[in-house]
Amino acid sequence: MKKNIYRVLLPILLLVMAGCSNTEDINSPAIAKADEGDVSLSQTQTLETPQSRLDCSQFNLDVEDNMVCTYWKDSKKFKEAIEIQDYETYSSLIEVNELSPIEYGFFTTTKIYYKNKNYEAKVFPNSRVQLSNGNEVINLICNKDSCSKSFLWGFATESTIKANPKLADAMMIKLSSIYSEHYGNYLDKKNKQTLKDRLAVKVFFENPNLDGSSYIIRYVDKASPLKNGIQEYLNGLTPEEKKLGFETSNFGNDSFQVKIEKKTALINFKSSDLSITGPEQILNFNYNISRTAEQFDTVDKTEICVNNIYNYQMAFLANEEPIDCPFSF
Repeated sequence: MKKNIYRVLLPILLLVMAGCSNTEDINSPAIAKADEGDVSLSQTQTLETPQSRLDCSQFNLDVEDNMVCTYWKDSKKFKEAIEIQDYETYSSLIEVNELSPIEYGFFTTTKIYYKNKNYEAKVFPNSRVQLSNGNEVINLICNKDSCSKSFLWGFATESTIKANPKLADAMMIKLSSIYSEHYGNYLDKKNKQTLKDRLAVKVFFENPNLDGSSYIIRYVDKASPLKNGIQEYLNGLTPEEKKLGFETSNFGNDSFQVKIEKKTALINFKSSDLSITGPEQILNFNYNISRTAEQFDTVDKTEICVNNIYNYQMAFLANEEPIDCPFSF
């Protein structure tokens, strides 16, 4: 989905830039609209979306696409029929990514009797419907709020983005809202659990799909919650947590020692196989370990060493002379 998002947004931005730089083409449609006499819409024609069929398992979807597809399938958006008379009709789509059904790896299907012919209808999440019967293809695009109830986001073209810039980010906003909803359901489920002699602790991981600090919940032995909480970070993420969009920045640390002195958590990690991709990974690691440690009343601040190196960030990234870890165990 992320790659799809970037493939979608880049052509949109290019279209907007082209529209701004070329005044001759500013009124040119982004897609070839059918002649008035080519396709006329019946004022009573509708797509019966309650009869729609959406089977997400039939598509080869990644985790994010499958999540969005499932969200769409389980939503109440198919309860109302699509009013085709509110659509614009186009004879063909130009080869631009944001207009192509290839960008959306899933769609719901239904049938329609239109202009005395039977059609198979593909309904895409971006307010587009494609009718086909083996001999012809008709593209219907919803550009109005009145016909958008069954879709996840609006259809974006050069002209619609100029009128409503939010359409360029609509897919990302929808994706973020779905992640937030799933995360909220996850927290509700975890907060209702109680395990005897176990303590619920927050273990922080980065999640680019959620705003602010994000964490997962693990239940650990009450005797050593700080140590056990950090160990849970090293244990990594479960498949469920990965589906929620969580990522880990651990760069090979597989064991550690920890103690608390004057409300400071002193932690020395050991890594037998460093795997550092860049400074952001180290910053995320520091942040997540610190937040995990400082949730406890006994900890106000955190100091971290890796392989007995205190300035490991600069030593690993900039070949700075290493400074020995100032605390020992």
